[in-house]
Order: sequence, then structure tokens, then C-alpha cells
Amino acid sequence: MRIVFVLCEGPHDIAFLSRLLSADGYVKYKNVLSQFPKPLNQWFTSISKNLRIEDLSLNRMYDDIKAVLPSGAMENQERDHLVLFYSMNGDEQKDKRKRVIRELKSWTHSPADEKEFSLMEENSDAGNNYGLILLFDADEHGVDSRIETTKKELSEYFTNADKISYNGGIIEENENIKLGIYIFANPDTKTGTLENILLPIMKQGNEPMFDDAEDFLNKHYDESRLKPLIFRKHSQEGLIEKRDCRNKYHPIKSLMGVVGQLQNSGASNTVCIEKADYITLGKIKNSHICQHILDMFSRL
Repeated sequence: MRIVFVLCEGPHDIAFLSRLLSADGYVKYKNVLSQFPKPLNQWFTSISKNLRIEDLSLNRMYDDIKAVLPSGAMENQERDHLVLFYSMNGDEQKDKRKRVIRELKSWTHSPADEKEFSLMEENSDAGNNYGLILLFDADEHGVDSRIETTKKELSEYFTNADKISYNGGIIEENENIKLGIYIFANPDTKTGTLENILLPIMKQGNEPMFDDAEDFLNKHYDESRLKPLIFRKHSQEGLIEKRDCRNKYHPIKSLMGVVGQLQNSGASNTVCIEKADYITLGKIKNSHICQHILDMFSRL
């Protein structure tokens, strides 16, 4: 089996990749942790037992679980592929990425002694192989800069990481691990985010509603409302309203949120990306970007 670890910035990336893989014959893997194939079931069970959630606050518990356990999984039985998605909650979460990479790295080498747990030892007869993909938005840095930064990060653990020469490139590491990098960006400017890929795909064939939604956002946008309203207890005045620190406005994300409500009332953008009919099978097949990403997975 080929087991692929995919480290994403957030749930939007996972929703988009899930949509693409669904169009390529993958289905959601719904087994409970204890029923994952060996040795992942042992790995996940060991992690869950060592989390000591009774010592964590609720928000810390959620973050820690996301850092070491996948947010979702998909399988393709014909190809014998299992894809594990991790949501890293942003591109600056280097420690979380390191945690997953260190685990994978340490458990795919031959054990130092008979007491040491090793993925390689458990699957030496089964012939499992592993893949690791890191995905980021280009943002203002640009695709090439992001690739170089990511290669540097991977090079701390893998000797061949610097050989990844292009976006979507895959290289073979020495320990039955294949490495890949993909940077989401506007194909023309080589900067931007996943949304710069999504919007043209979603808007195609739905131009009137997207144009009207954009007009609505432009008409009612008010920068002063980007500061969330919170309640605070004041020593003299009692309970007061206060504007908190300013949120960042993302026009494309807001646009997707508006049109998404036409099909998935009350749902997040993540649900819209994964389920709405703005991303069809035909669009995926005709998009060179979508096909490029799927080709990367096929080479793992």
C-alpha cells in the first residue's frame, strides 16, 4: 500500500483536494482509528493514548489532536492508495509540521532494537511505501520562493529534498518515502492563494450570480466592521461592548461564502468547496491545474 501524508494550511485545501481525488476514483476512508491498516492503527492508538487530554484545555486539545492525527482520509482501492490529510492551521505552524515529519521519519527507519516501534518493521513483508506532500499558498512571496523555503524545511529531515525542481515535483527519498511540494497560486502572477485557483473554476457557467454577489459585497463592505464586537466587564461601567483587533478581509473568500449559501444554507466555505456544484467533474477534467495536481498524486 502507498500511504500518503498531506500537510495542508487549512480545511479549504483539504476540501479542494478531496473534491479532486473524488473525481479520480478516491472515496472517503471511514474506518475508526483502530481499524486503519497496520501499522497506522497502532500508531494512531499510541498517539491518542499519549495525548493526556485531561491535562489540556478544550482549545489546546483540539489543536494538539489536529497536529498529530489526520483531519480526514481517502482511499483508492484499485491503486492501493491511502491519503491522510492534516490541517496545520496556517503556513507559520512549522512546529506542527515538524512533529508529523519527525514521527514519520522516525517510524520509517529500521528499529534500533526490538523494543522500538517502527512502521518499516511492521510492514516489511507487506511492502508498504510512503509519501509526504507539503502544500502552501504562494501569497505575496511567489511560487518559486515558497518552493525554496519548503525544500529547506524538508532538507532538515530528507537528504534528497533539494532535488524537487518545480511546482508539483516529486522525488524519491532513500527510505521508501516520496516527497512532493505544491504551491497554490494565480497561474498568471505566480502569487496568491488557493482561492485564485478556485474562483475561475467556480465562476465558469455561473457568472451572473457571482457578479451579483460581488456587487453586493462591494456595496455593503465597511472596513470599520472588520473589528469584531465583543463584550467585556468594566470595573466602573459594568458590561460593555468593545471592538476587538481588526480581521483581515478576503474578498474572494467572502464571495464564495455568499454564493455558497444558495446551495448549503449556513454552511462554511469548506462545505461549499467540497459539495457545491460550482466544481463539476467536467471542470476538473478540463482544468490543467486540477489535472496537474492529480498527476502529482498519481506519481506518489
